[in-house]
Amino acid sequence: MFNRTLTIGHIATIPIRLHWSWLVIFTLLSLALRPVYARYACGDPSPCGADVGLAALMAALVGVSVLLHELGHALVARRLLVPVHSITLFAFGGVAEVEDEAPSPRAEFAIAVAGPAVSLLIAAAAALIWWARGGMAPAGPVAVLAAHLAAANMIMALFNLLPGYPMDGGRVLRATLWFLNDDLLPATRLASQVGRACGWAIGLGGLSFAMAVGQPLAAIWVGLIGLFLYRTATASYRQHVLQIALHGVCVGDLMQRRMYTPTPDLTLEQFVARFVLGQAETGFAVVEGPDDEAPRLVGMMTLRDLRRFTTAQWPALRVGEAMTPAAQIVSLDPTTTAIDALYALKDSPDGLLPVTDGPHLVGLLRRRDLTVFVQVQMARQRQR
Repeated sequence: MFNRTLTIGHIATIPIRLHWSWLVIFTLLSLALRPVYARYACGDPSPCGADVGLAALMAALVGVSVLLHELGHALVARRLLVPVHSITLFAFGGVAEVEDEAPSPRAEFAIAVAGPAVSLLIAAAAALIWWARGGMAPAGPVAVLAAHLAAANMIMALFNLLPGYPMDGGRVLRATLWFLNDDLLPATRLASQVGRACGWAIGLGGLSFAMAVGQPLAAIWVGLIGLFLYRTATASYRQHVLQIALHGVCVGDLMQRRMYTPTPDLTLEQFVARFVLGQAETGFAVVEGPDDEAPRLVGMMTLRDLRRFTTAQWPALRVGEAMTPAAQIVSLDPTTTAIDALYALKDSPDGLLPVTDGPHLVGLLRRRDLTVFVQVQMARQRQR
């Protein structure tokens, strides 16, 4: 789902990733909070060092709260036998990427409410710390941090419970519609439409209010949140449709078995003449071995590899020297699910991956093979 992420660890074997946009928000939040904590750490608005530390700590605690919120979703999903791909923190919060839909409306409801429940528990714990440190009395840094943490988690829980799919409230709405109608696709479609409406409402309403009170930066931020929710609602519905179309399908069902396969001893000039000209392919599996046996994959030769060399070098260079070796290539097994293959193809710059049985090439899977299959499946769905 997200490019340019950094895996920072694992919790219960679930990869925890940071998107680069989270670092931007962390920095901006720290800068915005510094003057707030200067009163408590420095005695006046002037920076003294401790206020910067408190602001950074609060920004980090918000990030940890988002992580725990998503971990609540992920652990309940795992408990209900729904595989979890990863948890990613990014500018607008976090997301637990699951690899399949919930098996029932009740499971969908349980997974959806788990995140807000965790946020409310954090808010309650932080509120107790704030109360223990003096409550409404003149507060020290710890009490202020606790109060702000409680408020942040309360806002997080309530915001996520808005009925805008794919937020938690939207998933609760989808679970309810699914339970009432016993059909997940129409429930997802309607919840997605409500999500897009929420995106428009948040964006336009927030823009209007922020501009009316003279806060242009807040207007931009709220507008971005509304736009993000609108686009995410649309993308989530498309992802759901994709999962329906690819359910129960494996790589062996979709891969190309008849392939043009160059050998490593060809010159680049011969390769271009025999394989590239007149073809729409962007890459080819390079093989070697006897004709009466399954060929052994030795690498992939793509147009991207070819562009690294000038036409003057083509007569002297061989495919074996220019190709990407098999050891550096992600290959698929024929039994790999189509959904897993889709994740793998997203990371492939050439949009295709070899399919192997041990060291032997048995097929080639292209991104467009998946696209065409999904289009055909959805056309059949609409005809029913």
